Parts: sequence; C-alpha cells; structure tokens
Amino acid sequence: MKKKTVFLSVIAILIFASALFIYSFFVIYKDVKVVCLKAQNEYQEDFVSSLIKYIQEDKNSFRTRNSAIWALGQLADKEALPFLYELDNSLPAQEKCSYNEYLCKYEVEKAIRWCEQGNITNWMYQKRSSWYSKLPVE
Repeated sequence: MKKKTVFLSVIAILIFASALFIYSFFVIYKDVKVVCLKAQNEYQEDFVSSLIKYIQEDKNSFRTRNSAIWALGQLADKEALPFLYELDNSLPAQEKCSYNEYLCKYEVEKAIRWCEQGNITNWMYQKRSSWYSKLPVE
C-alpha cells in the first residue's frame, strides 16, 4: 500500500511539474507575441526591424525597450545581431540592471547569446508570420 501511495505521489508531482512547464512556455510565447505586435503595429515593418526601431526610440520607456530587447533574444533571429552588437558596445558596464532607468546590458548580452546559439523557446516563433492582426495590442 505504501509503495502505491509513493508511486501515485510521484506521478502527481510529475504531472503538476509538466503542466507548470507547459504553462511557462505559453506565458513566454504570449509575452513575446504582445511585444512584437506592439512594435510591428507602430513601425509597420517585420518584427525584428520593428523591435529594433522600438528600442531605438527614446520616447518609449526603458521598461518596454528592455522588453523588446528580451523579445529579440527570444526570437533568436540572426538578423538582429548587428544591432545588438552595436548596442552592447555602446552601453557601459553595469553591476545591476534597473529596467526602468536605462537599457540593460545584461538583457542585450543575453539576446546576443540567444541569437547566436538559440534558446529553449525559439522553436515557438518559427511561424510568427501568422501573428499579424491576430492579437489586440495593449
């Protein structure tokens, strides 16, 4: 009886962990989609070009520009690398990042790494052309 209880507990934990893992992917996907569509809606170009312009625009808050840098990394599109290298070189060294006060070098370096090597979620964005006009932008 005890072995059966332990086995069922392990199965329940595995199911819960799997559901949490899948939900995390869904949240990341949705957040990237919202950031991409917001930038694309504003600049009317492909997602990578729109995100780059969004990041370059000083009128946008640092928080949303840092989110756009993160989204570029999530997409892991090599087309973003020249811009990210340039941005990385222009930013001073930072011990800690304040997402609301300046562009975060850590986010840029992470985006570069993901664009160069890929990441665990970039497969989700292979069919991003289907996103156009599918999600209302906040």
